[in-house]
Amino acid sequence: MKALNPMLLGLVLWTATNWGFAATGASPQTDLEQQVAKASKLFAEGHPVEALKIYESLLPALQSRTPSPQLGSVLNAMSKIAAADGKYDDASRLAKESADVYRQIGDASGESHALNNKAIAELQNGAYPTARQDLEQALGLARTSRDLENEVQVLNNLGSSYYFPGSYSEALQRYDEAMNLVNRSAQEKWSDYWRQITNFNRATLFQRLGRYERTLQIYRQVEASSKTLTAGDRAHLYANLGTLYRRLGDPYKALDAYRLAQQLYSEQHDADGEIAVFKNIGIVYALDMEDLNRAQTIFRNALTLAQKTRNRREEMQAHLYLGETLFRSHSLLAAHNEFNRSRDLANELNTLEEQWKSLYGLGSIADLSGDPAGAEADYRQAISIIEKTRSQLQLSALRAEFFADKRDAYDALIGLLLRKGDVPEAFLFLERSRARSFQDRFQQQNRESAPKPLTLDQAQSALDPATVLLEFWTAREQIGLIWCTRQTSGMMLRRVSAPEHTSIHKLLDGLPHGLNHNWREQMSVLDHLLPDGTPLPPGMRHLLVVPDGWISYVPFDLLHAERDSNSLLIERYDISYLPTAAFLRRPQTLDRRTQLPWTHELVAFGDPRFKSEDSQVAEEDLEKGDPQQLRYSADEIAGIGNRNLALDGL
Repeated sequence: MKALNPMLLGLVLWTATNWGFAATGASPQTDLEQQVAKASKLFAEGHPVEALKIYESLLPALQSRTPSPQLGSVLNAMSKIAAADGKYDDASRLAKESADVYRQIGDASGESHALNNKAIAELQNGAYPTARQDLEQALGLARTSRDLENEVQVLNNLGSSYYFPGSYSEALQRYDEAMNLVNRSAQEKWSDYWRQITNFNRATLFQRLGRYERTLQIYRQVEASSKTLTAGDRAHLYANLGTLYRRLGDPYKALDAYRLAQQLYSEQHDADGEIAVFKNIGIVYALDMEDLNRAQTIFRNALTLAQKTRNRREEMQAHLYLGETLFRSHSLLAAHNEFNRSRDLANELNTLEEQWKSLYGLGSIADLSGDPAGAEADYRQAISIIEKTRSQLQLSALRAEFFADKRDAYDALIGLLLRKGDVPEAFLFLERSRARSFQDRFQQQNRESAPKPLTLDQAQSALDPATVLLEFWTAREQIGLIWCTRQTSGMMLRRVSAPEHTSIHKLLDGLPHGLNHNWREQMSVLDHLLPDGTPLPPGMRHLLVVPDGWISYVPFDLLHAERDSNSLLIERYDISYLPTAAFLRRPQTLDRRTQLPWTHELVAFGDPRFKSEDSQVAEEDLEKGDPQQLRYSADEIAGIGNRNLALDGL
């Protein structure tokens, strides 16, 4: 079973600043005002227990009077202390009481801040719809009171309320609204701070969707400005940097970042942050260092802490990754129980990311336990959730790399289907797993409301009688091939041994300069990509190759057409490469006009620079010189042009 590719991200959820009150005129502060100010200072300096004692001593006197800003402030501060201690029900209740007080005295800005804090407690407790309602109300109040800074704060938290359940398009929309407001308020003192915070949340979203280079760029920008961030903000930054370093293959740098985050969380008495980082450290030990016993201990401790603080989201993820660790330890029954529990919690919280990961884990256990039917059902359900999530991403900028950590679920099902010889279904899911951006473009061009994956029958009917389609699949040590002509089809599934794998990659890494005078013999290591009894019957003239993974680097032109033969494929067939067989759906247009020899027949585009109308994401990449380029394509096109000019001169 491949890794679940976990990414436990810490979005920054901001509580409102402590709403106190100022003494009027030049009169000295009353004793009550001085006590509130002292408690506020203690809380800001990381002494919540001492601050809470003062607040609790003041509360009876304040509640015995008419509603006042002082009472609203104290209730709001007590709400934040309760939330930091994991007492989310108490935090929500206190914040509601604070909002009620502010409403009674007509303070829309104070009410907005209190509702924001109430929503944060609900987010931490997994009550996403309820939190969203409170944040929408807080947003309206912030706009009514023209409190622009609070509006930015609420928009960021509203984005997070969509992010956690997996509604990524809606999350990015709120983050973009916050950033637009920050940009329009550039003259305000708070704008630089909130630009960093909003950028941080957008980067967290990009990280979940696989845009690692763009994410790292933003994190580095935020880190360079970290002096303007609070200790809690820097803790979130280091926690996410740790996850990103892990993704980029550096577990040791990841651990360093996690430990910095854990220290800052501890100083801030942020129990939820500590649990999340604690769990991420466990992931490093389980998946990167293969210290499964240590990882189990960490996950069990994280689970205990999450249950103690009633943080259901952290509890769900602790079950999920404990299940993965137990699976790797071959404790299948215990792993099954953990995946079942994480799935149940994910269903209760309606978090799609954890739903599909739990199902993938359950399917892997069923597959290994000799229950292919159960495994297939779990894999199909996991993929259905993945497809549902992607269909909700309205922005192409978000869709582009959505499958970065989800291919494992497709590979598990494809391998199972190939093993049972179900060629049509294996072909269908192969097509569903690849080149989805290309397929989206076809969908838009054909004005289809929903994507329709290409079936094997449709692929065959689109082939002319002289064409063979070769659709490859590779996952770890396995190679699969589904081939078809207009009349027939077949498949191959084989394992690549470690020595063979090494030989193949050594050859591919050295191309083309590594070839010598015995290049035909060198290339023979690739002959096993085509099965014995080649699927190239007489009369075939065209090969359409759809590669996968490292097979994309294979020059099929130089493969032998037959075993023990010097004849090459290029000597018998013309060969085309496609990113997906969905290209067979393109309408065929034949230009039968006679062309003069000097007529241009090629228009080539390379090194593209483009804008997306869907989001400012691609625009920012373009403006900052960070577009996703097709490396060397411009040189290749220039070379074609130079060769044509040379021919013209002959």
